[in-house]
Amino acid sequence: MNTKIKELTENIYNEGVAKARAEADKILAEARAEAEKTTTEANEKATAMLSEAKSESEKIYTSLKAELQAISDQVIEITKQNVTNLVTAHSSAKIAKEITSDPKFIKDLVLEIARTWSEADGQEHHLDILVPETMYSKLEPLFKAAASEVMGAKLVIKPVAELKQGFQLVKDSDSFKISFTDEEFKTFFMSLMKPKVKDFLFNTEK
Repeated sequence: MNTKIKELTENIYNEGVAKARAEADKILAEARAEAEKTTTEANEKATAMLSEAKSESEKIYTSLKAELQAISDQVIEITKQNVTNLVTAHSSAKIAKEITSDPKFIKDLVLEIARTWSEADGQEHHLDILVPETMYSKLEPLFKAAASEVMGAKLVIKPVAELKQGFQLVKDSDSFKISFTDEEFKTFFMSLMKPKVKDFLFNTEK
């Protein structure tokens, strides 16, 4: 009797242990599966975040590179323009000063303008040639000697204190006035020279 009770007790115990062990194994397996799932999801999420961060970083880099290139190109172009302007302004100012200080150039230009006006309408014109006081003594003899070169034009040269360089022409007693000062010549030469100066300075296909 005692033996049977003992066997029954042991069987109940063993079944309880086995059941508990199976339950524990099930819980552990579920825990492992959940842990693996959580780890996998975490890894996938981390990978996605890294991929997104890398993609965003590449976009920012590409955008910054394009902006920096545009800024660089702009700075280079501005620098070229400034150098061109500087060289052109210096050269134009030098040329303008030289030609507006040259009595023969002034005389030849005035005579050519006078001829053009006379030939255009066939009428006689009175031309006052306004020149700097410092140039009057050099120009007056030249115009006297050349007075007969232009038919249909009466040339009168007059010194003007306010005029520093170049000359002005007054046609038919203030009805028309044209100015040829050093500043006008400088502006003219700058517009004429700028493209050529820029091409000379920065054209790499030479």
